[in-house]
Amino acid sequence: MQGKGCSVFLREVECLAIEIKKAVIHVLDKESDEPLLNEFELDINEDIQLFLEKHIIKSINDDDARKGRFKEGINIVKDVSHRILSDGEYFLEGSKDIARQLFKAIKTNSSISSTDLIVCLYEEDNTPAVAILKMDYTVSFIHDIEIVENKFKIVIRKQEISLPGTNQRIQKCAFVLSPEVNRDYELVILDNQISKGAEEPVAQFFLQTFLGAELVLDSKTCTKILRRETENWVRSKLKEGESFAEEVREFVNTAIHEEDEIDIEAFSNKVFGKKEELRSEFVNNLREKGLTHEKFEIDREWVEKKFNKIRLKTDDNIEIVIGYELFGNRDKFEIISNPDGTKTIVIKNVLHLNQN
Repeated sequence: MQGKGCSVFLREVECLAIEIKKAVIHVLDKESDEPLLNEFELDINEDIQLFLEKHIIKSINDDDARKGRFKEGINIVKDVSHRILSDGEYFLEGSKDIARQLFKAIKTNSSISSTDLIVCLYEEDNTPAVAILKMDYTVSFIHDIEIVENKFKIVIRKQEISLPGTNQRIQKCAFVLSPEVNRDYELVILDNQISKGAEEPVAQFFLQTFLGAELVLDSKTCTKILRRETENWVRSKLKEGESFAEEVREFVNTAIHEEDEIDIEAFSNKVFGKKEELRSEFVNNLREKGLTHEKFEIDREWVEKKFNKIRLKTDDNIEIVIGYELFGNRDKFEIISNPDGTKTIVIKNVLHLNQN
């Protein structure tokens, strides 16, 4: 059967069909000496198709999904995945090699938990890809029915080992793409720990130890780092509410909405002027957080998707949501700085006011 969903490799095409060709699940119990390897593929019925399809689509389209490439040298995951893509009969045996590789990576650190691994061969727009889904266990609850003295007794029981449901986010997964399609990246990686900026070994094991891969610094990632790390830097270095903090935020918001390309040095000089020490700290922080390109193109689609509205929250927990275009329109909206350090927010020329 064939399911449909909007996904595609990082939005390069808008909406395609995904067809699950083969899938298998292995159990990786870190307390054991060896992984428990399945000798049978999963039966791809309607439920399994939907389960895998939703996880694949959600993970590839996740805002933290990153492009990546394999490092040079011997690489088990790369070699096995490519063989699976060219020889479907090798799928089951190849999935075992991938499971063994992940099991070895898990055993390198006591903080890494046991997991199930799903390996899936699927097609998207008739192009094959291999999904590697690390299915960390979740806790769920079910009802259980007993008969006590000819009466129903219904209780709630805890399930310690449940797979992530279709409405839950997989924390670590990778998608190895067909080498026959010419791209500047070889795989798509979703890793929640890396997306949060964690750099300790336990956070790097999936990308480094298991996949033997590195992330590609594309325009979307550069735009995200500039926006996110500017906000983090302002909060840590500048006093909240001071005019310069708001100026820095406004510089960045204006740049990502209106510029096609950002030159880091020119941009930082424009923002900080003669504040050389702050400028140096700002640029060094961006470099430390992974923005190593001197110049990069703004990912316009990502900006329009994520920041078409400005969200403001006062110290009294008053929240204001306003479209970006209106935010800069002084005939409609204005923030006035008062001599005592407070701010006055003015909404102008309102014809109708609805209260929900």
